[in-house]
Amino acid sequence: MTAKTMGRIQTVFALGIVLWWAFFFAVTLHDPNNSPVYLAFETSFPLPDLVWLTPLLVRAARANLHGGKDARIWTAAAGGALVFLGLLDFSFNFQNGIYTKSLADGLINGFINLACVLFGLLSVHWSRTAA
Repeated sequence: MTAKTMGRIQTVFALGIVLWWAFFFAVTLHDPNNSPVYLAFETSFPLPDLVWLTPLLVRAARANLHGGKDARIWTAAAGGALVFLGLLDFSFNFQNGIYTKSLADGLINGFINLACVLFGLLSVHWSRTAA
């Protein structure tokens, strides 16, 4: 994978996180079908997602898109954060039946969790092997 491709995917993930939180605060937070436990869990994530992970992804993307010498370190940091996020979400969702709440919830959450873990692992691997 080229650095530019990595940077583009990192940009998509950063935008996806911002859009997720816009949707969450506009819609999901006000859905009476969501349990207080789910809402408490989810509302603990905006700070790390928007103040740590998204800036890491943006910084990594910029470095990759513009040939920055520090692209690999930013990519590794963002990748590690994505793996942590994906595994933490998976753990909560599995323990609290989120995947089986409905077919749509299971598919959406499963896709998001898998995408975070897989792209995070790919990012860490890429950061070690990229030329």
